[in-house]
Amino acid sequence: MAKNASTAAEWDAEYRKGRWDFLGSLTESGRSGILASWLAETGTHTSILDVGCGEGVFYRHIAPLKPEHYVGIDLSPESFTKSGIDPAPGRFEAADLHTFEPQPGETFSAVVFNEVLHFCEDPAAQFERYKAFLRPGGVIAVSMYAPNRPDSGANRIIKRLWDATDGADWEVLDDLSLTSGAKNVTWKLRLVRPV
Repeated sequence: MAKNASTAAEWDAEYRKGRWDFLGSLTESGRSGILASWLAETGTHTSILDVGCGEGVFYRHIAPLKPEHYVGIDLSPESFTKSGIDPAPGRFEAADLHTFEPQPGETFSAVVFNEVLHFCEDPAAQFERYKAFLRPGGVIAVSMYAPNRPDSGANRIIKRLWDATDGADWEVLDDLSLTSGAKNVTWKLRLVRPV
């Protein structure tokens, strides 16, 4: 994987330069649409924690479902400014996915990791940590870029996360690969529920 920004200031600079604008493009929309459909179909779209929300790309897909509560977190406050959206009822919050804590008593019907876990030290550990923020019956939805090289670091991360969620502590509700012929890019998506 290419070297990525690691501090809020570096992420803010990348957002100001338009580095991540492509995430809102037509050829990127399929994966967010699938994640939103999963939440609609499972009835878990009511209270959403969007980890690594950036400019609110996933929020635009879920907004028509009128979630009762939405929290989007990202390391870059600049990304919220660029979003041009008001996530009411809810909020955007500048936070690191490794240290984020919800407000006292705040729980979610769904946690979404949309193209953020490649920036994470241990995705499986974060799944374990974030499941404590779920309401009973809640789900975790994930989308991860899967390079064409099977032995890439990104694919090794995906394999470790998939292996962890194949265990007895998780129920896999759906698992798919999505390939964009226009971009020649593949993503791995998974929807899981703690057992």
